[in-house]
Amino acid sequence: MLMGLVNFKTYQRVMQRILISFYFFILSVGICAAQDTLVLNGQPNWNQSLDIADNCVIYQEKGDTALSFDEVKKHVFVPYKNEWRKQKFGNRPLIIQWKKFTVRNTSATDTINLSLNTVHYFTRLYSDNRLIARSGAYETKSLLPPGTSSAYERGRLPIIVQPQSTSTFWLRTEDRQSQLIPPIMFLETQLTGIAEEVHSSFGARYLFLILAAMAGCFFFIGIFAAYNYHLYRHVSFIWYISYTIAAFFSCLHWMDIRLGMYMFSPLLHDIIFSVFVYLIPILYSFFIGSMLQLNVHFKKGWLVVKLLALICISQMILQLLEVRFGWFPFNLDYYSIILTPFAIILLNIILLILAAKSKDPVKWFLFTGIVSLLVLWCSPLLNLYTPPTDMNYELFLVINFVVVFLMLGLVIEAICFSFALTYRSKLVLLEKNNLQQNYNQQLQAALQLRSNELDAQNKVVEAQKIKQVETAFEYKIAETEMIALRAQMNPHFIFNCLNSIKLYTLENDSQTASEYLTKFSQLIRLVLENSMSEKVTLQKELETLKLYIELEAMRFKDKVQYKINVVPHIDQQYVEIPPLLLQPYVENAIWHGLMHKPEGGNISIDISQPEEYLLHIEICDDGIGREMAKKHKSKSATRQKSFGLKMTAERLDAINHIYQTKTEVKIVDLVDTEGNAWGTKVIIEIPL
Repeated sequence: MLMGLVNFKTYQRVMQRILISFYFFILSVGICAAQDTLVLNGQPNWNQSLDIADNCVIYQEKGDTALSFDEVKKHVFVPYKNEWRKQKFGNRPLIIQWKKFTVRNTSATDTINLSLNTVHYFTRLYSDNRLIARSGAYETKSLLPPGTSSAYERGRLPIIVQPQSTSTFWLRTEDRQSQLIPPIMFLETQLTGIAEEVHSSFGARYLFLILAAMAGCFFFIGIFAAYNYHLYRHVSFIWYISYTIAAFFSCLHWMDIRLGMYMFSPLLHDIIFSVFVYLIPILYSFFIGSMLQLNVHFKKGWLVVKLLALICISQMILQLLEVRFGWFPFNLDYYSIILTPFAIILLNIILLILAAKSKDPVKWFLFTGIVSLLVLWCSPLLNLYTPPTDMNYELFLVINFVVVFLMLGLVIEAICFSFALTYRSKLVLLEKNNLQQNYNQQLQAALQLRSNELDAQNKVVEAQKIKQVETAFEYKIAETEMIALRAQMNPHFIFNCLNSIKLYTLENDSQTASEYLTKFSQLIRLVLENSMSEKVTLQKELETLKLYIELEAMRFKDKVQYKINVVPHIDQQYVEIPPLLLQPYVENAIWHGLMHKPEGGNISIDISQPEEYLLHIEICDDGIGREMAKKHKSKSATRQKSFGLKMTAERLDAINHIYQTKTEVKIVDLVDTEGNAWGTKVIIEIPL
């Protein structure tokens, strides 16, 4: 039973295959019978071309890979009737069709030599199992068999039938899905071909003039924009120039396609068709965004515009890849859906809304341009107007060419945009004039203010000059006083020292008088040297002070002891102080503090440098103190003290005035633990 069941299923499959083969055989016979062979008796003498669409059968490829000639011959062809011309094609990017027709020559001597007139992007004509010619809008040459004229005519293919023979021709046509040209199939003689060419060229003269005028508009508007960019250097002119250039080449592209002017190569045609259809709305979108400053006033709307522009760029890249290289990353059946210009339409609607909401005065020019483009672009698609059958042929060619409406919309839009640029330039000029006027007023006000300031400054400078002269005069006076004070110190020293020498002479102490006189001469020499300078080194000042103290100690019978302490890090040969500054305070300590103590006393001089630019000096004695000295009322001591300290105080005032310093002197009364006077301390701080 199992074997019987298997044999039955095998028999069933065989019968199904036989029935299917018989069905296709009957269908093929019916189709072949339906195809009408065109019968001619030698070379025809026609007055007009012959439409052979009803004598053709057709097959349209639907696979992802193009078929070869041998593979196509195995497929079923259907009649090429008027209904086929009206049917809608698929969504695939490439439309490949095969038309098949047969021509029989019944003449015994006359060879039929005709031309097949058909317009497609690429056409191939096969006969006798070989390629005999190729042509098309994108082709650059024809491949004809040896001995045949090689002159290239776009859209015309040779149909040659020998006497008493029948030839079957296969015509392969290739078109872009969005650029499908209405199919025509005409056989022409040389006479009808020339007449048709003349009629077509003459009839398309209006179309040529209109397209040429539009291209000229784009060209000259672009030059106008370039000149304005040279004047104003605004980024909106760059976008506008790019927009007009893209529109200019797009117009030339359609002129070349429609009128066969051979201006561009197939590569340039593919680039212009694939890129510019998306690039033009992107460019004028950024132009409008720059003019209305959408990125400032409508940030969210501008973000939507940039997003739609990005979608347009993606569609542009996809179309270029498919048109030029035949590569499409998605299912080819979705080609038209994916590349539907919904982003362009939505982009224009968004721009209309943003332009209407803008407060910029140029918005209505931009709004009118966008509306004009949309109206003229969409009007052919709505089929609102059907040309009458008796319409003028030249006008019919213009109206029937949909691209004319798109180019016209672009021209009107470009003109409106140029008006916007001109009006913006006028506003800029007015603003510039207002700014210039305001600037002139501000400049005059600033000039007046500056004049007043200069007058005030001149007065200040004049006062400063007077002050400088006064200061210089005071400086000279102070300097002269300094010189006079230094000169007054010398007689004071000499007076005191000569008194001491006189004392030793009266006491007949010649040896002490000689020793005293030697030290006195050294002291006089140092005093004379130091009195010639404004400042002396600390080393010389201390050397002079030592000689003075030693002379006074000799005079008081060694009742005066002294000690000079200098911090080691002080460079005594580098630090400079006014000459004879310390001597009056030491003299005052000896005569005022130690002279009235029977046992004498000590004087200590401590010199330190607590800061880099400050010299700290302390002169301490353990005398009777200032209060007890006042009680003794020693006239000599009082006179000497008053004379020396007074001159020193005047010198310090002059030094502070000349050098703009602040030399300070403090006198501190020293007491013991029981509150009794125990001496005096003089603190001197000298800025270096």
